[in-house]
Amino acid sequence: MSQMKAIVMQDGTVSLTQVARPQPSDGQVLVRSLACGICGSDLHITRHSNEVFDFYRKIGVMPESMDDHTEVMLGHEFCAEIVEYGPNTEQNLAIGSRVTSVPILMSQNGAGIGVTPGLNGAYSEYFILDEVLMLAVPDNVPAEAAALTEPLAVGLHAVNRSDIAAGETALVVGCGPIGLAVIAALKLRGITNIVAADLQAEKLQKAEVLGASLTVNPSKQDEVTAAAEHGANSRLVIFECVGIHTLIDGFIRRAPANSTIVVTGIHTATASVNYAYATVKELDLRFSYYYQPQEFTECLNAIAEGKIPWQQMLTGKVGIDGVEQAFEQLLSPNDHIKVVIEPWRNGALQEVE
Repeated sequence: MSQMKAIVMQDGTVSLTQVARPQPSDGQVLVRSLACGICGSDLHITRHSNEVFDFYRKIGVMPESMDDHTEVMLGHEFCAEIVEYGPNTEQNLAIGSRVTSVPILMSQNGAGIGVTPGLNGAYSEYFILDEVLMLAVPDNVPAEAAALTEPLAVGLHAVNRSDIAAGETALVVGCGPIGLAVIAALKLRGITNIVAADLQAEKLQKAEVLGASLTVNPSKQDEVTAAAEHGANSRLVIFECVGIHTLIDGFIRRAPANSTIVVTGIHTATASVNYAYATVKELDLRFSYYYQPQEFTECLNAIAEGKIPWQQMLTGKVGIDGVEQAFEQLLSPNDHIKVVIEPWRNGALQEVE
């Protein structure tokens, strides 16, 4: 069996190793990874692997026999190239066609690509997709742009979950990839009152390009108060896109009556929340996870049609042998928004202008 390069996460660190190249089974396709984004959830799994694995075992994603030393091959935001079709496939796309997909294998009981132990992720040179979920990437869409379809779909789903309407006000807290994706989706949905909050000026500038009508640095100004004033008493919808669970109680305490809070960040730690504030103000607290296939397709089409300035999200590229060092940088305070791995080449992390 032939070997390939792959990035493996184990015991809170990532490393480059050699693993067996997977073979496609019924309905599956072997693809070559062209570009894969490093997601905040990848960093969270690496930083908090014990918490994540404990959660996985409780919800049945991992059997109890798998301990905290279990390996995970990361990578779920990707553009890839068709290499080989497995048995019982229709083969409507030619070998060499570029594709992306919802990172799920229905052929393996809905297992998540790049997050489920035992599956190859898109940080690897090759991995497996279900033919039925593949989407052809338009010729005018670069591989790195197609890899941004997944985080953009996360943002769109959060906006759809919020039920925000024209004339209402959005407060997006955290202008990393998901926050910027939420802003892009709000603009696509025709929302004009969009307040972006972040501690970094450069990220706030990108938020403006993507559609924010007001930017706030929470260290200098209360972002909830600023958004409420900006919205002129319209309903406020707060999108938590930071992934710091201690922020949620603060939003509940400060939000105006009848506001909605949509939690999009990844939280696996136990949080303390005083629900009395939410009760007396009749707040709606919602949670957003992944997306629907049609939302994924909508985002790919929006990229292809030039409706989203995706270049604002991309800040770095790295070859497969530079991923370990890139993770060390991304797990420390840094200015990056989205770094894309190109597993077909070597090279250290380089900024993209």
